[in-house]
Amino acid sequence: MPDQEIGQNYTINHPRRRLSRALVRFLGRVILPLAFRVKIAGRDNFPQGGPLLVVANHRAVMEAVLLAVYTPWQIEALGASDVPHEDFVQLALDIYGYIPVNRGHFDRQALEKALDVLRQDGVVTIFPEGGIWNAGRMRAQTGVAWLSYRANAPVLPIGFAGTVGALRNALQLKRPPLTMHVGQVRPAARLPDNKPRKTYLQEYAARTVETIEALLPADDRVEHPAVQDERFELQISTQTADGKEASYPDDLTIQHAAALAELLHRPPVLKIFTSNLNLPTRPLEQLDQEPDLESIVEAAQSILEYLQKDNPYLLTYRFGASRAEAMRLGLEELLNLARWASKEGLRLRLIPIRRYISPESGEEIAQTRQGSFQGWM
Repeated sequence: MPDQEIGQNYTINHPRRRLSRALVRFLGRVILPLAFRVKIAGRDNFPQGGPLLVVANHRAVMEAVLLAVYTPWQIEALGASDVPHEDFVQLALDIYGYIPVNRGHFDRQALEKALDVLRQDGVVTIFPEGGIWNAGRMRAQTGVAWLSYRANAPVLPIGFAGTVGALRNALQLKRPPLTMHVGQVRPAARLPDNKPRKTYLQEYAARTVETIEALLPADDRVEHPAVQDERFELQISTQTADGKEASYPDDLTIQHAAALAELLHRPPVLKIFTSNLNLPTRPLEQLDQEPDLESIVEAAQSILEYLQKDNPYLLTYRFGASRAEAMRLGLEELLNLARWASKEGLRLRLIPIRRYISPESGEEIAQTRQGSFQGWM
C-alpha cells in the first residue's frame, strides 16, 4: 500500500456508497444502450485495480457518466464545486458522490482525499484540463501529475468521442453514437534529479493531455480547432435619446477594453453567472439588443460583488491572474461609464469584437455576435 502505513486514519474511506453506486452502474448499463449507441474500444487495457488515476477529455456531461458506468471499478471522481451545478447535474452528483474541488487555488483538502483513495488502492478519475469552458485549448492542470507522483499511481488515459450534443440528441430520440477509447496505462510520475519539480509536473500533465488527444478520432480532435492571432476590441459610443453622438469624459474611458471584450466573448463563462449563479447578467450576453443602462449597471455590479465576496478565483482559474484582473478592472470601468451615462440621460452602445485568423481559410474573421453556450449537454 503506497505512501501510508496500514491502519492510519484516512480523510475518506474507500470504497464507499457501495449500494447506490452499484445501482447507478446497473441502471446505466441497462438504460444507456437504449438511448445511445455505445462503443468501448480497448477494453483489454483496463488494469485489474488501483492505485490508478483515470484521466479523460471533458467536453460535455456524458464523459463523467460513461466513466461511472463502464469502467470495471468503483471510481472516485474529483469534481468542481466552486460554482453551483445545474439541478440535473447536482442531483446525479448527490446520488453517486464525488470529491469536491474548489478550483482556482491549490485545494489541498480535496487532493488529500483523492490521495487517500489511491493509498487504499482505489481508482480516482480526474479531467486534467479542469473544465469545459474552452475544451481542447486549455492548459493542463498539474493536479494529475501531483497525485500520480505522491501515490506512485499509474495513469490510464481515456478519450471520448461524440459526447458534445449527445445528451440533447438522445432526449430527441436520435440515439447518437458514443465512443470510449481506452488507452495504454502510463507509468506513475517520478521526479527526475535534473529538473525543477514544478516544471516536471507541468510537463507530465501536458503529456497526459496529449496522450488523451491522440486517442481521439481525427474529426473529434479538430472539432474545435485553435484559432490564430486571436485579439479583442470594444467599440463604445454614447448617444442622446434622439440618436445623436455624444462624448463622455476622458476619465471614464475603459482602459481595459480588450480584456472586457474577451470576457464578453466567452459565453461558457458568462453562462456561469447567468445560469449557475442566477445573477442578473443576461444583458451582458445580449449586447446586440442594446439593453438599458440600469440592467448593464446591475449586471456588472453583481459580477463584481460576487468576485469580491464569494469567489475571487472564478476568473483567475480560467484566464490566469493578469487577464482576470484586467477583466475585473474592465467591469469596474464599464460600471462607472454606465452609471454616468444613465445619470446624463444618454444611451450606451457596446460592441465587443473578436478578431482571429480562420485555420480553415486563412482569412481574418471579425466576430461581433457573442453566441451562447450549450456544450455541457
